[in-house]
Amino acid sequence: MLNFFEPPIQSTRLAREAFATALRHGRGSAVMHLRDHGMDDVEDLVLAACLADQCLDSQCEGSRAPWMYTLFKGTPAYPRFVDAIVAALPHSLRDSDGDHLRALAGLMARDGDAQAAHALRSFVWSQDFSASGIVGAAELTALDGMPAVVEMARRLGTVIQQDPEASVDLLENLIDDFLPIDTVVAELKRVAAGNAAVAAYVANKDNGDAIYARWDYSHSARQAGAWKRHQRFMDRNPVDTILAAASCKSSQHDQFQKFGSLACKEDLERVLERLRIESDPDACEKLLAVFYRAELTHLDDRICEMASHSAPGVRAAAAMVMRRLADPRVRELARRRVGDAAFSSKSAWDLELFDLNYGPGDETLILAALDRQSVDGIEAYGLAYYAVQLCTEARSPALAGVALWVYRTCPCTICRRLAVEMLLEWDCLPAHIAAECRYDASDQLRALMHARS
Repeated sequence: MLNFFEPPIQSTRLAREAFATALRHGRGSAVMHLRDHGMDDVEDLVLAACLADQCLDSQCEGSRAPWMYTLFKGTPAYPRFVDAIVAALPHSLRDSDGDHLRALAGLMARDGDAQAAHALRSFVWSQDFSASGIVGAAELTALDGMPAVVEMARRLGTVIQQDPEASVDLLENLIDDFLPIDTVVAELKRVAAGNAAVAAYVANKDNGDAIYARWDYSHSARQAGAWKRHQRFMDRNPVDTILAAASCKSSQHDQFQKFGSLACKEDLERVLERLRIESDPDACEKLLAVFYRAELTHLDDRICEMASHSAPGVRAAAAMVMRRLADPRVRELARRRVGDAAFSSKSAWDLELFDLNYGPGDETLILAALDRQSVDGIEAYGLAYYAVQLCTEARSPALAGVALWVYRTCPCTICRRLAVEMLLEWDCLPAHIAAECRYDASDQLRALMHARS
């Protein structure tokens, strides 16, 4: 087992600022603090995290509401929390904060809180069902089940009866994953036999399903004909056309990237020949874009030179090409860029140059560069994303310090889980981190740690 300096936590008590960071990141140390020391001096932080979603990207990471609920459920502070959440619910919007708030209200309501249940029902049923979406519909379905779905379908069907061209909410949005859709459809069709409004909603759904089915068929047909479209593109964009377009200010980079993904070896060599003599920065950028998705077997000297070009766009484009190649010169560029004092979250993608070119000793330079950064939020995520990608690509236990930096610094639960997975693979996970991972906001990370216990 490798040992890395990671001082153990002597106490579960966190300073207020450290608690705020742990809570924002969804780390288990926040749970451990509350478990052992209560909400003294941090109750306002926990409540604020209930009223506004602190998850970096809930669409990717999943809702943090169930985890947040465990922080105050059954505590003396619960009445104050339910009061604040219920008071904020009528003003919630269709955004991540609103979704988070309604999810909390739904959890409390399903646990028998009458105040939260009344607030959620009032919020949903007071809406104008002629709007494009019913906010909170899925939470209401989770609370009241099939009767709520039938009533929402009736109201939406009434809108359709009044305006056959109206766009109403999809059944999938009304139920989310709380009820099996086949069971719901069967029940709605049963009710529709005696209810014209529900019948109108069911017919609208059937029409929509037919449209999607036709779209799926046409999409499959388009996919099957992809090679024909590629051939038409190449017929319209032979290599001479691409070379001429490089000097055209109105041409777009996408044209060059697509050409590169389809071009033969001889065409790519023609582009390289032009690149070796081209001096205009804009043209150089476009010609380099050809190699973003091209099959490259070696690093051309000209591309390597352009990584030090005076024009920032050319430098970035050259590095974009080089990151896909394993070559000592790429490693040299990576060390130069990441080791530069100017390295920051704005140039985080330079870490990607190490993915195929990591060598012994690079971890010291990389970790020093990361430790110089004072970042949080999206800036920390930008660095951590490429850092954890390097760990998973290189898979060297020497990078354990980098993985620990990701765990300590990144607000993304996905990146943190990937870092822990690597530390477990390398047998380098400190015991105190293993302990707090059992309470992490990530369901997957908690499950991973419990599976190993």
